[in-house]
Amino acid sequence: MGSAITLFVGIVIVGVMLLFQYQGNVSSASQSQSVQPESQTTSKENDGYQIATVDVKSNGYGPNNIEVKAGVPTKIDFKTTSGISCTKHVVSNELGIDVDLKKGDNFIALKDLKPGTYKYHCGMYMYGGTITVK
Repeated sequence: MGSAITLFVGIVIVGVMLLFQYQGNVSSASQSQSVQPESQTTSKENDGYQIATVDVKSNGYGPNNIEVKAGVPTKIDFKTTSGISCTKHVVSNELGIDVDLKKGDNFIALKDLKPGTYKYHCGMYMYGGTITVK
């Protein structure tokens, strides 16, 4: 009898967790379009910084590549709509980024960028993108 109750409680807990995961994915999908991996954007300048925005969703980062100018102070806004998946943690060893993102705007300042292509990825290496400095 005790093992049946334990099994039932375990099934209920797993069901509740799956329900929350499903609701988070449905709400983020209904609020925005899916990430287009071939997309690319350039930065905008604001208060001496060039600013580029990366949309962070449960299914990846978009656009897949952003372009910024070399030698200009830069802020990358990793803008999140959901905090459920591994995309809420962004890492770039090349740029010294290792950040847990909160919901909304997450500005990361980068200075003295040299020309080249820099990679970033989620905490589980499942999703990623590039920053091209020209």
